[in-house]
Amino acid sequence: MKSTAMSWQLGQPLCLESSRFFVRSMTPADVTNQFIAWTRDPEVIQTLNLPVREVKREEFVRYVQRFDNKVSFGLGIFTKKDDRHIGFYSVLCDSRQATAITNVVIGKRDCWGKGVVIETRAAILDFLFERLAMHKVWGKPFARNFPAVFNYKAQGFTCEGVLREHLKSVTGGRIDQLVFGLLCHEWRARKTSPHR
Repeated sequence: MKSTAMSWQLGQPLCLESSRFFVRSMTPADVTNQFIAWTRDPEVIQTLNLPVREVKREEFVRYVQRFDNKVSFGLGIFTKKDDRHIGFYSVLCDSRQATAITNVVIGKRDCWGKGVVIETRAAILDFLFERLAMHKVWGKPFARNFPAVFNYKAQGFTCEGVLREHLKSVTGGRIDQLVFGLLCHEWRARKTSPHR
């Protein structure tokens, strides 16, 4: 049984809820052929600046199992309407510094541009700031990941820096990486603002 944010205990699987989605700890059963197919889709995987490659199911199962639901979370995004698995987050917390980094992939193309990230990440931000007492949540998309950059800005994150030519591009050359950050008090103020 997965715990909601309020009843969740350290180390237990987690289930967060938004208006249209559940965001819950992934299990080996969630490593389906569809999930694996996302990693072989060039348009999906380009958002991670990774090459398309053949990965066995066992590798993905090990990936899912490495999240401990204490300081690391592997969270699948599932539609409430029909329980479709459409994407996933990785969330890594630094308890000593009270910071957390999030990464997200929306694997189902028909869900692109539908506000999935902003809606689901809001539930994750609430959990990180209010339940885990994080001070800051951040992300580091590469500069050409335009949907990610748009979502960070739309959700109130500040671009704190540009790491120039920081990454080798899978298509050749080098690309800039951006650093976005959101502080707890900024998130709380944004939630109570009438103009959000």
